[in-house]
Amino acid sequence: MKIKLLVAALLIGCVTCSKDTYNTNPTLKFDGVNATVFPQPSVVLFKLQCTDKEGDVVDTIWVQRVSKVSACGSLSNIDSFAIPNFDPPKNVKAEFDFTFNYGSIFPPNLGACSQQDDTSYFRFWMRDQANHTSDTVQSPDLVFLKQ
Repeated sequence: MKIKLLVAALLIGCVTCSKDTYNTNPTLKFDGVNATVFPQPSVVLFKLQCTDKEGDVVDTIWVQRVSKVSACGSLSNIDSFAIPNFDPPKNVKAEFDFTFNYGSIFPPNLGACSQQDDTSYFRFWMRDQANHTSDTVQSPDLVFLKQ
C-alpha cells in the first residue's frame, strides 16, 4: 500500500536567519517521531526541518519506508510529494510535519504486515526548484504491531 501525504497536515513555518548559516543545497534534519511502537490504530507523526539559502524549497520531498522484516518486504516503497507553494523568503527555515494513519481505513495510511509485527525505518530527502537535492535523513526503527 502506498504511503500518502496529507497535504493539509503539512505544516510549514518560515524563519529568516543569517545567510551565512544556510547552503545552496537544501539541508534536511530529522527532528523526531511521536513514538517508536505503534499499535493499531495509531497516528504516526514525523517532524522534519529544512534550511535553504535561496528559499526555493517549494518542489518535491520523498519518503521511503524500509521494512526490516522479510515477511513484510512488500511494505517497502518510495513515494514523492509536492511541497505546497508557500512563498518562502531567502535563508528559509521550514518545518514539515508528516502525519500518517496506521491500522486505519482513513488515508493517508501506512500498510500493516499481514503475517507479523513489522519493524521499519523511514528515509526523507527533498529537491528544491533549482534541482538541488538535500541530504537524506532517517528515522529510528519503528515497530508496527500486527494485532
